[in-house]
Amino acid sequence: MGGDGNDDIPVEVRTGIAGLPVELAFLMRHGLEPSRLVDAATRSTRNRSEPVREAIALALIDETSFYRALAIEMELAFLPEPPSLQAGGGHDAILRAGIAPTNDDGCFRFILAPQGMALRRMLEAGPRNRRDIAVTTPRRFAEALRHSNADTLAEQAAGLDSAGLARDSARTGASRGQVIATGCGVAVAALGSIFAPLETFFGLALLLGPLFLGLILLRLAASIERTAPDLWRSHRWRIDDARLPVYTVAVPLYRELAVLRQLTDALDALDYPPAKLDIRLLIEADDSAMRNALAQMTLPAHFSVTIVPPGMPRTKPRALNLALLEARGALFTIFDAEDIPDPQQLRMAAARFLGGPKELGCLQARLVIDHAEEGVLPGLFALEYAGLFEVLNPGLLQFQLPIMLGGTSNHFRTEALRIVGGWDAWNVTEDADLGFRLVRAGYRIGDLPSNTREEAPVSILAWLKQRSRWIKGYIQTLVTHSRAPLRLVREAGFAATFAFLSLVFGTVATALGYPAFAVAALISYWDGSLLEPVGTAATLTSIIALGVWLLGSVALFAPPIVGALRRGSPGLLLLVPLLPLYYALVSIAAWMALYDYFNRRFAWNKTEHGLARRRAPIAEPTNGAAIPLPPEPEAARY
Repeated sequence: MGGDGNDDIPVEVRTGIAGLPVELAFLMRHGLEPSRLVDAATRSTRNRSEPVREAIALALIDETSFYRALAIEMELAFLPEPPSLQAGGGHDAILRAGIAPTNDDGCFRFILAPQGMALRRMLEAGPRNRRDIAVTTPRRFAEALRHSNADTLAEQAAGLDSAGLARDSARTGASRGQVIATGCGVAVAALGSIFAPLETFFGLALLLGPLFLGLILLRLAASIERTAPDLWRSHRWRIDDARLPVYTVAVPLYRELAVLRQLTDALDALDYPPAKLDIRLLIEADDSAMRNALAQMTLPAHFSVTIVPPGMPRTKPRALNLALLEARGALFTIFDAEDIPDPQQLRMAAARFLGGPKELGCLQARLVIDHAEEGVLPGLFALEYAGLFEVLNPGLLQFQLPIMLGGTSNHFRTEALRIVGGWDAWNVTEDADLGFRLVRAGYRIGDLPSNTREEAPVSILAWLKQRSRWIKGYIQTLVTHSRAPLRLVREAGFAATFAFLSLVFGTVATALGYPAFAVAALISYWDGSLLEPVGTAATLTSIIALGVWLLGSVALFAPPIVGALRRGSPGLLLLVPLLPLYYALVSIAAWMALYDYFNRRFAWNKTEHGLARRRAPIAEPTNGAAIPLPPEPEAARY
């Protein structure tokens, strides 16, 4: 899983002068001290990492100086800014090979930027004293290649290439069958409400009641499920660096100057070997302010800035698809701009993947609002997150049922992401869609008890815009995965399909109908029709309505209460009486989402970050801290 290619190379081939790897040995002729090169080589052997990346991580040499020395060694020209490269070919394959033809009619036919095995082979038997070949750095090579293939990459990242068009996507909206079925259902319900309102209400209650009850029972069952034993701290075990794979960290950014320094500090605090880190800051092409700010910062060597080619749709998943295409890591994770992850989160995730089966495709870490005391809205958001990430998600995974991924701090096997085609660039809640596509492809999702601190919106308007985008994405996800119901059940299984419908459809329908349900329940209780029904249909409907009302009330409060206690935040319990009002806000957001779905389907309501005033500082990494063994069972099978 290491991904650096060193394991299969015999020692006698990998070593050069004084036993040093050939990638480092030639640097002695360019002024580097042998003793320091030996240190880098020793770390490379111990960590099973690329020697050059260890030398750069130890600050023995920077990337530009290394490739300039390489060019001198090979008697080739060095170009800090390569000329235009020819378009075409497999973008990821060309990056790995580190060679591309140019469009330059002048003296250079090829540009080289070899890494890993390609670098070793070039040093052992590569071109020397060639006037038509030049060397550049991998970063400049990738930028030039991206620029030459901008249109193709934009198409591929948006899922508009042949492979993307063959996959189900929110891009196409509802199918003809879905439109006809929905139209007929709405027409029947509308006519029934005019000519037989009571019977229509009873029929809808009988039809939708099981899904609402399913959502309620899932929340209640997760609340009473005992948590898995916390073996992470008690065993005090730390995985050896040599076993850690290369890890790609993708961070999409758009106009995030307010939290940029906080973000880079949090990423720099990650407790993971720098030579095995591939941190990619994804910047939109028109975000000149971010590009200028990053150009003025001195970033660690394992950070890179990736400019996403312009294109539509302007969404986070489109940027992530480009990062997936270029990713070096065997593991892949996502952080948002305002995130402050636990410094050991990558180690914890890597340990679980190493100890888990190949079907374990994703781990969801736990999101925590760290400024709940700043106001009622952040406090209620923190209470909701406590119920979701401490109770509902872990409980569902223990029941071997799917969850809706959180959009950040998701950790994946890169291979699994590529098999399912990455993210749907047209879905504005891409994480919900991706999680269920992994399930349908036969992968498992596991819980990762590691916290990522997040910032909640501090104003109601910002909260409504964010939540309406999430619910709009749920609607997109529901439409996308219900186009072929029989295939859905065949691929995911009945239990996972029912849970998916309960979570997605139940959440959307409950939010949309929250005001009507509340008013209808009060009227029925007031006039006695709820407790004294007349007729068989009315009796059956009243039983379901009472069950939904009573159990739903408990399910509304139980997960947040249990979650706050598990998280050690009893102060949040003071906000529990305000939850009905909070869910009334969710209902408003749901109606906004429904309007947006028909009028602004792919619009991305961006949340402004950096407004919170009471966030805790970033913790310093502790190299000797406990890294736990995975608990059993470590994941859910669908």
